[in-house]
Amino acid sequence: MTWLIDLFTKPSVGQQVVVIAFTAAIGLMLGKIKVKGISLGGAGALFVGILFGHLGLRVEGNVLHFIQEFGLILFVYTIGMQVGPGFMDSIRRHGLVLNILSTGVVLLGIVVTLCLYFFTDMHNNVPVLVGMLCGAVTNTPSLGAANSAFAAAGVDASLTGIGYAVAYPFGVIGIILVMILARIVFRQDPAKAAKDYAADIAANTSEIESCSLMVENRNLYGIQLKDIPDLVSSGVVITRLMRGSDIFTPNGKTVIEEGDKVHIVGMPDAVAIMEKIIGKRLEKPITKETAVDTGRTIIVKTVLVTNKKVLGRTIGSLALAERYGVNVSRVVRSGFKFTGRLDLRIKFADKLRLVGTTEGIEAAAKELGNSLTALDHPEILPAFLGIFLGVVVGSIPIAIPGMPTPLKLGLAGGPLIVAILLSRKRKIGPLNFFMANSANLMLREFGLTLFLSCVGLNAGIKFFDVLLNGDGFHYMALAALITFLPLAVMAAIGHLVFKVNYLSLCGVLAGATTDPPALAFANGQADSEAVNIGYASVYPLTMLLRILSGQVLAILLLQMA
Repeated sequence: MTWLIDLFTKPSVGQQVVVIAFTAAIGLMLGKIKVKGISLGGAGALFVGILFGHLGLRVEGNVLHFIQEFGLILFVYTIGMQVGPGFMDSIRRHGLVLNILSTGVVLLGIVVTLCLYFFTDMHNNVPVLVGMLCGAVTNTPSLGAANSAFAAAGVDASLTGIGYAVAYPFGVIGIILVMILARIVFRQDPAKAAKDYAADIAANTSEIESCSLMVENRNLYGIQLKDIPDLVSSGVVITRLMRGSDIFTPNGKTVIEEGDKVHIVGMPDAVAIMEKIIGKRLEKPITKETAVDTGRTIIVKTVLVTNKKVLGRTIGSLALAERYGVNVSRVVRSGFKFTGRLDLRIKFADKLRLVGTTEGIEAAAKELGNSLTALDHPEILPAFLGIFLGVVVGSIPIAIPGMPTPLKLGLAGGPLIVAILLSRKRKIGPLNFFMANSANLMLREFGLTLFLSCVGLNAGIKFFDVLLNGDGFHYMALAALITFLPLAVMAAIGHLVFKVNYLSLCGVLAGATTDPPALAFANGQADSEAVNIGYASVYPLTMLLRILSGQVLAILLLQMA
C-alpha cells in the first residue's frame, strides 16, 4: 500500500491529478446528498476541499492557481454561451429591477463594512477588514484590486488574504442560507417558481399565430404576392394558397386572382394588419380543407439547419419556394420563435418549419443539412478562440480617475461578456460559435467542479489555524454580517416590493456576490433558465462594482486610519 500513499503525498504530476480528482469526486458525491430536499450540489467540492487541505493533501501552488482559474473560465464562458441568446430580452424585461437589487447588495455591503470600521476594533486592521469584505462576497478579483491598492500605498497586503480566507466559507454558506430562508419565510416552491417564470415569459412574448384570409381587396387582383403592401416588412409569411378546390404553396411571384384564399403566419399585430389589407378571416382555415387530387399533398415538417454553406444567408436568398415549392413558416432558435420572414438570416441549429410537398421538403432538408449527428460534434476551435478573446477583454485596463491602478473585468467578467456576445452573433466568418446543450453542460460542470475543488484545497491550508488559534471566530462573525445583512435585506425587497420570481431572485443573489457555488445550489433547486438569466443579467455590472469598491474602500479607509 506504500505506492498508494506515495501517489497521494509525493509531489508529481500524477499526485496532483489524483488529489484534485479525488477531491472533486468526493465533493460531488457529498453534493448529491439531500437533507429535507436540500443539497449542496457542486458546492460540496468546496467543503471537501477545505477538509482535505487541512488534512494535508497538497497541490503545487502555481498548478493549483492555474487549474482554479481555468475552471472558472470554463464555467463562466459556458454560462455566457447558454444565456446569451435570451440575455437582451431579459435585460429589456427585468434588467433594471435586477440590477437595482444587485447594486443594493454591493452598496449595503460597503455600508456594513464602514459600520464595522467605525464601531468595532477593525479600524486597527484595515487590510483584514477589506479582505473580509472580499471574502464575504466571495469575489477574488476585488481582493486582487484591493491588494494592488495596499501595495501602492506601501501596506502589507498579505493580511487581506487572512480576512478573505476566514470570511469566504461563510460567504458561500451565507448566500445559500439566505436563499433557503427566503424559500421558507416567503413559502416559495422552486418547481412552481419555474412554471411561473415560464408562464411569465410566454405572457410577455407574443406568440406567432396563423389564420386563413379571403382575398377581398380588389386592388390586389393581378399583382404578385410579394407586392402586397407591408407583407414583406411585417414578416408575415403566406404558406398556402387555395384557388378553387386546389391548394398549393405559392412563392413571391404567384399572381393573385379573384376568389383566392391565403393562409398566413405572423405576429398578432402583423396578422391584424394583413386582415385589413387582404380581407376577412375565414372561420375554417384552408389547412383544414381537402384539396382536389392534383398529385401533390401539402405537409409540414421541422428541419434542422446544420449545413455550414447556408449559414448567414437570408431565407429569401435561399429561394426555397421558387426552387422546391417550400415555404418557411416558423423558425425556432434557442427556444425563441420567429416567423420565416425573408430577411431573417439563418444560424446553425435553427429549426425551420417547412410547408410543401414531400419531395420539395426532402430536397430542401438535404440542402439545409438536417443532421442530428452534427450537433454531437462540438466546434472546438471557436470555443478556444472565444476563451482567448474573453481573457484578452478581461485583461484590458480601465483607467478610473483617482485610482492608483486601472480596473479590469478579470478572468471571470471578460469570458462571460465575450460568450454572451458570441452566442448572440452565432457565426463570424467561417467560425460557428454555437455550443450544443450537452457539450455546454459538460464543460460547465467540469469547470465549476475544478474551480471549487481548488478553492477548497487552498483555503483548507490556513482555515482551521486562523479560525482556532487567532481572532478567526471574531473575524468570521463580523464577516458574516457583511454577507448576510445586505443579501437578506435585498431579498426581502426583491420579493415584497418588486415581486421578483424566486428563482430569478436566487440568480440575482448569486450574481450580486459573483458566487459560482451559490449559482450551482440555486440551479439545483429547479430546472429553469431563470437562475442563469438572473445571474448573467447582473454579473457584469456587479463585477465592475466589486472591483471598484475593493480599491476605493482600501484607499478610503487607509486615509481615515
